[in-house]
Amino acid sequence: DIEMVGKLSKLSILDSKRILTNEVIKPFSFIKLNESEFNNNHNLNHKGIIVTLGSKGALYNSKIYPSPLPQDTIDVSGAGDTFTAAFIVKYHKTQNISSSIKFANEKSSEVVSRRGVVTPK
Repeated sequence: DIEMVGKLSKLSILDSKRILTNEVIKPFSFIKLNESEFNNNHNLNHKGIIVTLGSKGALYNSKIYPSPLPQDTIDVSGAGDTFTAAFIVKYHKTQNISSSIKFANEKSSEVVSRRGVVTPK
């Protein structure tokens, strides 16, 4: 049960393609959605929602964090997963949401500038 993962974790991030409910997302520290997923989940109420906006960066708490390295997109494969992983690793180390979003934007920008599912440098 996905809710149990959130309840048992000290730090957790949910990255789901499904239609979500407030009950499901409540125990998670952060919820990562892309723009389309965000538009399909209108009634979510959670202080940790991060919306990735492609080359425009990410939205958190009504603030846009622009991508520091907007790239020509060659392949978006793995960009969302890279953002999620980079964000949570940086946040675990720093407890700073702003710097973690900036780091995640940077790493996902690296990934979309190369073909196929690749890892950032």
